[in-house]
Amino acid sequence: MTRKDGLMDKDDPGLFPLGRKIVSKNALAVLGEAGVEPGRLLERHAAGDWGVIEGKSWYLNRMAIDSGYGCVASAYTVLGNVRVVILTQPDRGNTIMALPDEIERLQGGQSR
Repeated sequence: MTRKDGLMDKDDPGLFPLGRKIVSKNALAVLGEAGVEPGRLLERHAAGDWGVIEGKSWYLNRMAIDSGYGCVASAYTVLGNVRVVILTQPDRGNTIMALPDEIERLQGGQSR
């Protein structure tokens, strides 16, 4: 559930649970330079605002949420053309926030 100030209540995970949140150092640096709080992007991700993903990915996210299994991915342009990617793993145990070229390495070589 979203509060009046636009932030999610701590007890309500949004459309799906995020699990453990992992943010890369590079993503933190870019977000800091852009003045964007990582928590705000995680809230948008959990609420179904998946940023600048293409239509196919939006559909796959919706299927993953409806079925309760599958990766949920978001991408947000935060600094010029720099994007930050958020990926919640299929078991909802971890959510990774990183730059696009880091995401595969951080999730252990698994792909969507």
